[in-house]
Amino acid sequence: MRMSPEDRLRSALRAQVDTVEVAPDALPRIRGRIQRQRRGGWAVLAAAAAVAAVIALAVVVFVPDRVPPPDGPAGRGPAASATREPAGPPGSSGPATTAVPDEPARVQLPVYYARNDRLVREFHDLTLPVDDDAHRIAAAVGEALRAGSAADPDYESLWPDAVSVRGVTVDGRVVTVDLADVGGAPRAATPALAVQQLVSTVAAAATYTSVKRVDGVRITVGGAPVAKLWGAVDTSRPVRQAPPSEIYAPVWVIDPQHGQVVGKAFTVHLAGIVFEGTVRLRVRGTGGVVVVEQVVQLSAGAPAVGEARVPLTLPPGRYTVEAFYLSAADGSVQAVDDHEFSVG
Repeated sequence: MRMSPEDRLRSALRAQVDTVEVAPDALPRIRGRIQRQRRGGWAVLAAAAAVAAVIALAVVVFVPDRVPPPDGPAGRGPAASATREPAGPPGSSGPATTAVPDEPARVQLPVYYARNDRLVREFHDLTLPVDDDAHRIAAAVGEALRAGSAADPDYESLWPDAVSVRGVTVDGRVVTVDLADVGGAPRAATPALAVQQLVSTVAAAATYTSVKRVDGVRITVGGAPVAKLWGAVDTSRPVRQAPPSEIYAPVWVIDPQHGQVVGKAFTVHLAGIVFEGTVRLRVRGTGGVVVVEQVVQLSAGAPAVGEARVPLTLPPGRYTVEAFYLSAADGSVQAVDDHEFSVG
């Protein structure tokens, strides 16, 4: 009888099966292996579920922060300072953070210094023991008053070395800054400008908090009111911020900050209080060679604070960016503010 292909296959398989010797304990061992595999499978599934839960939680918790505004350094180092959005005049707004209240946090805050008896501003990355309104303002003020803390060597604090911040309290739109011993006379030509350095820093930092706008800053020393600071400035009542045209520099560079490293394509951010808002931008390369020079129109003219953002593209190297205005009387260069920076 001729066998079909299917019959020949069955016969061959049966012959192979007959050659297999089955151990007496084969069945129990197979069952045990199956149980172990089942337990391992459940463990893998449980681990996968745990990973999925963590990923889901991360998606819920990590909501991207809005990008910091261009009133501070772009890409100066920490990732939080990589890029910025418009923020309006000094002290008008600030970057949000993902910090959780009552936990240590690293935030970027505005800090005011002086140059040529006028105030200018930098943004500094500061670590807070607790991220709340009072600690944010206290950290910014403490940085502003600390000698040698400015990134630009042309900027300085006007306060004596002995001063320090003991604490900050917020009552509505009035902020109380309690200082330790304020030491001798300030470095400012007028002590009032030193007080305005503190007040301007409080006002700017407050825009990064729920306070938003400060109506006055009460200054105390060692927890006690002081009628006159250094015997010269009336601090018997909350001090208000002076008009910008009276205390701010005529022109200053916001970005790039001094010492910052930027990409080949970057934005120069300028601010100033000048007639008709017309300033000059100049960038020098190696050996002081001018590689960029142009007229820039700010968003507003004096007595308002105007701003402008100028996109540039430069090859890698070290540069100096300068901002200034020309005298209407004789065309001379006035109020130069410059920052050294690098293109990576």
